Amino acid sequence: MKKISNVINCFLLFSFPILLLTVNINTDTIDSNINAKALSTNLVSKVQEKQEMIKEDSTLERESDENHQKQSETVEEIKEDEILEKSFSVLKREETKEDKQEESITPKTDVLSTYQGTMSFYNANCVGCSGITSTGVDISDGRLYYQDKTYGNIRIVAAGTEIKKWSVIRIKNSSLGVNTLAIVLDRGGSIGLGKKFLIDMLTNSMENKGGIEKNITIEVIREGK
Repeated sequence: MKKISNVINCFLLFSFPILLLTVNINTDTIDSNINAKALSTNLVSKVQEKQEMIKEDSTLERESDENHQKQSETVEEIKEDEILEKSFSVLKREETKEDKQEESITPKTDVLSTYQGTMSFYNANCVGCSGITSTGVDISDGRLYYQDKTYGNIRIVAAGTEIKKWSVIRIKNSSLGVNTLAIVLDRGGSIGLGKKFLIDMLTNSMENKGGIEKNITIEVIREGK
């Protein structure tokens, strides 16, 4: 009996430190798990914070890019408006300049005198014609027009002495057009006020050679040169 008691005491003596060690180990393991969990939670929190910061930075960068793009578009629109405004201004100046030029070169068309009568037609090879007008203009080459410094390219006619040579007239109500400008460069025996024909227009074989037109109106808009 005494031996059994000694064995039990010995067992308890050696088992107790082991039991204490096991308890300590388990306690350390629990503490380690708690610390690891806390560390993991802290790490996850920091990662999430970092992700939020990256997300905010990305949002700010995107907003900055959008603002920059809007500013660029606004600048481009302003530039386009300025270009259009300058173009319009230049165009307006050009139009004004052209208008002034037209005003300076457009001849006055005040009617100085008016006549009504019949118009006939002749050519450079008519009977008694020399191919040279009474003003010295050669019409033998078939020309029908004279280049006037003021009125440009206008028809050649013969008229009576009541209309000075080199005068410019407007012929109305004829087959040539509503208003035809012509210059008096020639005379004719049967041409003039109170005679058979009021004026005689230079023509060629393709026009109304030898024909007449009645009830035309002649307006003198320049007397002589």
